[in-house]
Parts: sequence; C-alpha cells; structure tokens
Amino acid sequence: MKYIDIEKKITLDFKINNRPYVIKQYAKDWHAYKNWSFDFLKTLDPNNKIKVNAVIGNMYAGKKEFVAIKLKDYIEKIISADTSAFLTTFHLFDKFPELKKHIDYKNIRKNSVIYSLLSWIGPKSTITGFHADWAENINVQIKGKKVFYIVSPKYNQNMYPSETYERFATGSLIDLKNFNNSKFPLFKKSEIIKVTLEPGDAIYLPRGWWHYVESLEPSINVSVHYWKLSSFFIDFTSGLSKMFFHNIGFYKKNNCACHTFNEAGKRILRA
Repeated sequence: MKYIDIEKKITLDFKINNRPYVIKQYAKDWHAYKNWSFDFLKTLDPNNKIKVNAVIGNMYAGKKEFVAIKLKDYIEKIISADTSAFLTTFHLFDKFPELKKHIDYKNIRKNSVIYSLLSWIGPKSTITGFHADWAENINVQIKGKKVFYIVSPKYNQNMYPSETYERFATGSLIDLKNFNNSKFPLFKKSEIIKVTLEPGDAIYLPRGWWHYVESLEPSINVSVHYWKLSSFFIDFTSGLSKMFFHNIGFYKKNNCACHTFNEAGKRILRA
C-alpha cells in the first residue's frame, strides 16, 4: 500500500468531480460549528423519548451489532466515555428540522438536483468501514477529529465488494484495522489517500471513491450527499428502486446495514 497526499482548497469547486480535496475551515462561520456540543445534543430531546439504533463494529465488512438506546442516554454515554457504539447515517435534520438553519448548504442546493442531509455522532475510535457512495459527498467535521483513508475507483478490482446491501453505497469486505492479507492480497497494490479532518474542515468525496473513516476523538460530523443531473438517472433513480424493493423485503431482505429487528422479532428500519 502506498500513501499519497491530498489537495487542499479554500472553497468548494463544483467544476472538480474527479478527485477528492479538503476545504480547510469550511464551516468556520456555521452556527453548528460555533455552538454544537454533546451537551447541546442532549437538549434536543429533553423528555428522552427518541430511540436510536447505534452500531458496534464495521457494518460494511459484516461485523456489526445494533444497540437500541434513547438519544439523550446515548449522548450521555459518549460524554462519560461509556460506549463504543456509533450513530451512523443518522437523520438528525429530519428529527430536528430547525437544525437546518445551523448549517450552510445553499451552494450545494444550487448545484444539485436532489440532496440528503445526514449526521454521524460517536465516541473516539468508532469507524465507518470502506464503502463507495453513489452520490457526491461533502463531509463536514463539526467537533472532534477524524482520519479518512480514501481509495480511487481505478482500484475497484482491489476492494473486494461486499454483498451486504447499503442504501446508495457499495461496501467492502476489507477491514483496515484487522487487515487479512491472505484473504485480500490485491488491496496492498492500491494507493491510499490519508487525511485528518480538524473541526471546521470539510472533504469532498466524488461518487464512487472508496473511503474508510476513524474517529480520533468524540466526534460530530455532518454530510451532504447530492446528485447532479449527470448522475441522477444512473445513481439516484436506480438506487431508489433498489431501496424500495429492499424495504418491502424483495431485495436482500436480511442482508443489510440499514435494518434491525425489534424485541418482537419484527424487521424495522434503523433510526
């Protein structure tokens, strides 16, 4: 494996869609960057009613365990360093729409056909395993630090795609922290971009680029996935069709990272 550097810019450049780059202090003027904290997240659900499903392990590599917990309780566990679970692809802005005012994504709206806002909340050492998103991705660090390991799609043959279904993404069987060279020998021929996002930084990840992410500190992160007209019919409409058939149980019903089972054994969408 060869590690290479990444370009750093001072603003988003929507003319670039063939390589990732970092935008230093992209969110420095955001209300979220200035005011969000784990204590702030606790106040979002004062009555402690919202239940979420966090993940332990690398869900893309098939090593995962879902943990059902109330949001406020989960945040308290992060503060007290009493959990290893990760609240991934969390629809924070659907549950608390007023928080959309705390981030600035109007330039992305102007340059996309459709977009999706997600958040990633967790303690130190949580990981998101290697996967390739079938959307453009602006990933913004609000609190804490994360390290990104990024691989170009020109090394697709080295990435050992997983059969596990994930919405608008393809997972990889490669677990970077427990790498098995005898099982995945081609991976070592790949070039890897390694970059650390500081609070306020953002990274642009083009569609189809593989990335593995590790939290170096307790972390709050926001991502904006968006589709341009050029990829809308290729990626979004096909992804939406797969999601529909998966949700009703006709496509990879029990092999996914997006559903879990409740205490009664009923298949439910992970919050």
